Amino acid sequence: MKKVAVLFGGDSSEKEVSIYTGLAVVEAIKDEYKVEAISIEGDYLSLHNKLLDVDIVFIALHGGFGEDGRLQKYLDKHNIKYTGSGSVASQTAMDKNKTKLIAKAHKIPVLNWTIIKNLSEIDKIGLKFPLIIKPNDGGSTIGLYFCKDINDFKINIKKSLKDSNVQMVEEYVKAREISVPILDGQVLPIIEIFPKGFLYDYDSKYKSDGSNYQIPAKIKDSLSRKLANDALTIYQNINCRHYARIDFLVAGDKHYFLEINTLPGLTSTSLLPKSAFKIGLSYRDLVVKIIELS
Repeated sequence: MKKVAVLFGGDSSEKEVSIYTGLAVVEAIKDEYKVEAISIEGDYLSLHNKLLDVDIVFIALHGGFGEDGRLQKYLDKHNIKYTGSGSVASQTAMDKNKTKLIAKAHKIPVLNWTIIKNLSEIDKIGLKFPLIIKPNDGGSTIGLYFCKDINDFKINIKKSLKDSNVQMVEEYVKAREISVPILDGQVLPIIEIFPKGFLYDYDSKYKSDGSNYQIPAKIKDSLSRKLANDALTIYQNINCRHYARIDFLVAGDKHYFLEINTLPGLTSTSLLPKSAFKIGLSYRDLVVKIIELS
């Protein structure tokens, strides 16, 4: 029987989500594989002895070293197989600025944005209000701020720079939230998200009643094809593998790439499992498929 180590926890602001994902994965595959659940409380470099006899590592970490390529590079160095994208793809995808530049280079629409690294730059943003502030390397919409005017912006950028020293500032557009999951290079049913709050924030994502979903999204076939093609273009050009989720906004006939997530959540409220279920993959089937792809 194949031995699978499931890594979860970590040091990022998304630790709580990672724990939910990790425990769900362990529960799903405990009868299929010999499973070792490993909660990382500190430095991942201490893992080596625990991973010597495993066949594959299932990375259920979100954010921080679990998603930015550092853990993947470590596992590559020690010839340990793992789920999800490789180190370079992970590092690239974690950088929202880089992924937007990649999208723009392939003529995929993006919202106007800039990067702020210190307070001296806040008077030179050159963007139209309202604005969204978010960490350039963050996830789960942790640290997201909506700014209706310059006063809001100055207050919130000071807060955000204390949490992360590279912030993305992006023009806000009232739009539909759309997510395109990819599994093994194939686009799964596209999802439309209806957050119950003003923004698709942390509570909207992870509370059981935080959002409603339409799968597949009720959008024109032509737009569906564009979203699928653009999602695959980004996925392929970043050199992702196994699975990912690419998020867009849709305003009328226009769509805008937001970001790519190379380790999307696999909790009970997460989008990828919901989409996979629509093509007949149970949660267990999905997790097993990810493992067998690796």
